[in-house]
Amino acid sequence: MKLDQRVTLKQLRALLAVADTGSFTMAARHLHITQPAVSMQLRDLEAAVGDVLVDGRREVRLTSAGEILVRRAREVINALELAGHELLTARGVAAGTIDMVVITTAEYFVPRLLAEFGRRYPDIRIRLSVANRADVYAMLDERRATLAIMGTPPGRLPLRVIPFAPHRLSFVASPDHPLAGKHAIPPAALVEERLLLRERGSGTRDHLERYLKSHDVRPLRADELGSNSTLKQAAMAGLGIAFLSHHVFEMEAAAGRLVRLDVQGTPVEREWNVVVRNDQPLSPAVDILVHFLLTDGKRLMNVPVPQPDIQPDR
Repeated sequence: MKLDQRVTLKQLRALLAVADTGSFTMAARHLHITQPAVSMQLRDLEAAVGDVLVDGRREVRLTSAGEILVRRAREVINALELAGHELLTARGVAAGTIDMVVITTAEYFVPRLLAEFGRRYPDIRIRLSVANRADVYAMLDERRATLAIMGTPPGRLPLRVIPFAPHRLSFVASPDHPLAGKHAIPPAALVEERLLLRERGSGTRDHLERYLKSHDVRPLRADELGSNSTLKQAAMAGLGIAFLSHHVFEMEAAAGRLVRLDVQGTPVEREWNVVVRNDQPLSPAVDILVHFLLTDGKRLMNVPVPQPDIQPDR
């Protein structure tokens, strides 16, 4: 089966768009063509392959043949894009497109980094996605993202993990919370408090659970509220105590709407990592972005640790 003589790049791009969006309508929008045009490209591709690639037209699912072709199609498209980037680099032009995904907490500082990066390298385009940790893993695994910014990366993938900045997490509450302003709060004091949690599987939730386990703390009440924004709003409203990244609550702390609690053993110190696969060559644009994060990322995202307003012991 000589597919190289029967398959076109337009057909492969249509297949990838359908696979990535899960919808013929969204694929058409992504490719800036009509939905019938996407369907026609898929029909022609299936005829060339001699097999069904997509099962269903409303709820799109790839067949086993479709999964094989999607995997190889990504390699073809990525290889062509890499060749184009290398040609531009040979001419002395820093250019290219980077598919980048960041964990939800990182959305609070990544735009700041990309704004400066864009000013320095205007010909490098970033396609940015924000996802929870499970989806970040999937995008790296399926090669839908070339680079990720996250905390703890998946161990099952062939990855190069490069720490580039500290990541601090603390307990926060409304300024009128009884623990606000207290000095050296023992972790055991959290037992009687209402803790506000991220969803299970999030990095922030994992860090909190490890902290509680290491200090043998079992809170009497813990409510799962989901997103960082919801946790902030709930803590400001006095619903309970949240455990959040300093990137998430820096503005609210500066405005006096949240306070960091001086709980012993906090801030919890972790690291932000830039993550790339080590089983595929990196484009010159990705190399430039990684170098930028290592040399300037920490300075540009420098978030001071909000110091709690400690009341003097009496």
